[in-house]
Order: sequence, then C-alpha cells, then structure tokens
Amino acid sequence: MRTPIQQLDDSTVNGYTLLEMMAVVAIVAIMASMGAPLLQQQLARREVENVARRFIQHAQFARQAALFGDGLAVQIIPVEQQWSRGWRVIQTEMQLVLLSQGDIAPVEIDERSSGFAGPNGQHKRIGFDVFGSAKSQSGGFVANRMVFRHQHAQGVERHAILSSGGRWRLCDPNQDSRACR
Repeated sequence: MRTPIQQLDDSTVNGYTLLEMMAVVAIVAIMASMGAPLLQQQLARREVENVARRFIQHAQFARQAALFGDGLAVQIIPVEQQWSRGWRVIQTEMQLVLLSQGDIAPVEIDERSSGFAGPNGQHKRIGFDVFGSAKSQSGGFVANRMVFRHQHAQGVERHAILSSGGRWRLCDPNQDSRACR
C-alpha cells in the first residue's frame, strides 16, 4: 500500500513503508525455503544421471574399441577394485589405458548389485571380446546391472542394465519399475 509522505515544502512523495518491505522480503524467503529441497533433489537426480550416462558412454566406447581394435579385447575395470572410486577402459593385451574416470562422489555405485565379479567375488571387471560381447572374468556372458545412487539424497538412483550382447539401457526404478526388471 502506498502512503503519501508529507514533506516540509508541501510536496508529497509516494513510497513503501519499512513494514511493507519487510513483509515482502519475508514472503520471498518463505517461498525460497520451500523450493530449496526440490532444487536439491533435482540436482542430485542430474548428478546421478550424468555419472550413469558417462559410464555407459565409456562402456560403449570399450565395446567399439573391441569390435574395431584389430582383434584385441578391451576391459572396463574399477579403480582399486571399487566402482565408486572410478573406472578405467583398458586394452587388455598391452594394458593400455584408453579412458579413465576418477572418483564419482557424491554418486556411488552399489557394489552388491553390480554383479560384475568373478565366481569368487574377486576381479571385478567387464570385458568385451572381438565380437563386442560382454564377458565376465570367467568367460561367461554378462547380463547384469549397475545401480547408481546419490549419497545424500534418499531414493535417487538409476539402473544401467547390460545385455549379453553388450547393449546398455538406463532406467529410473522410481518412475518405471517395469523397465528396470
């Protein structure tokens, strides 16, 4: 509400009172505090999505490198045997690092659900042979998933699902549980 202010020289100046300005600032602060958790949730979703897509891009690169790499196999191996610390794409015979990804915090990969371990739980890796097929350490076909989660936002996750033919798909179990089977 504008209130005219009487000045000494009989002219009036229109303006807002301090109380009105404080009320507007309080309303804006309340609205901002209500929207902050939604913004944090959206940022967490975006971080998980970016890391999962980067992993899939590196896996697709590894598959292509195996298909067109003069008969040389390619692997994706976790850094220090932990996927959440990052991964490397290596050409197996020469141990040549083709791509690498460092620590992915605050995103983590659920180690129990990745399933890319050997028969005794060691030697986690995903290998691609010269036909582009994904193979486990023991030589069997891999058809499994990796679950990417956010460390600070509950319920934010993406599943990267690998078929035995080396094709990946990404799904959100909260939005489409049927596609994440």
